[in-house]
Amino acid sequence: MKKLLLLAITSFAFAMSHGSTNDPGLKLAFAKKYKEALANFIQRCANNDAYACGMAGYFYDKGFGDIKKNHSLAIKFYKKGCSLGDADSCTLLGYEAYKNKDIKLAKKLLKKGCKLGNKDACNYINKIK
Repeated sequence: MKKLLLLAITSFAFAMSHGSTNDPGLKLAFAKKYKEALANFIQRCANNDAYACGMAGYFYDKGFGDIKKNHSLAIKFYKKGCSLGDADSCTLLGYEAYKNKDIKLAKKLLKKGCKLGNKDACNYINKIK
């Protein structure tokens, strides 16, 4: 799990340092307008944008800028993102389930994340017994 979080943070930091994206929420985040970025992701999530749901969850999970960390809201957004097909949301939920010792659920979520294209989920699922 630490590897995935480090990878996600590194990817986000890399993208922020290079400032190149077409995503309106990320453009706001690059400009350090975190609350506006989060509002954009939440609005898009309400319209069933799976990626935006995952990003809203991630913003709550990490507490960027002046956004207060809120683990329960992060999980809520990850669940919706996963149900809509966001591989990263499924993977992060799988790690959460594993951390909470729900191995059956962890495997199910990680398999879904892997099937949707998250390579970390594919690698991690082989380590769960």
